[in-house]
Amino acid sequence: MMGITTTKTYSPKTVVQLLLVMTGVLFGLYMYFVASSVVHVVIRTEVEQVSQKLKSEISLLENNYIAAQHKVSRRISSLEGYDEVTEKVFIDRTAPSLVLGSTE
Repeated sequence: MMGITTTKTYSPKTVVQLLLVMTGVLFGLYMYFVASSVVHVVIRTEVEQVSQKLKSEISLLENNYIAAQHKVSRRISSLEGYDEVTEKVFIDRTAPSLVLGSTE
């Protein structure tokens, strides 16, 4: 009995049922992946908002820290006898000198 092959034929009703089941499975997978991607986008947006909020809080804390450092520096410098200079000094480069020689 060599060379004898048997083929099984499926009825059209079985083929249609199989195609419907496959279509349903594929549609279910499609809906799952669409919903999953939407959830990930929403979560990423929320994480970015939280990140921006934390960065804002950090910058406010850094600003307070720098302001506190300046207060401490002023107190320490006033204890050493230093005063804040309000008068500005400008250097005139028109007259050549030993330090500021002519570059022409």
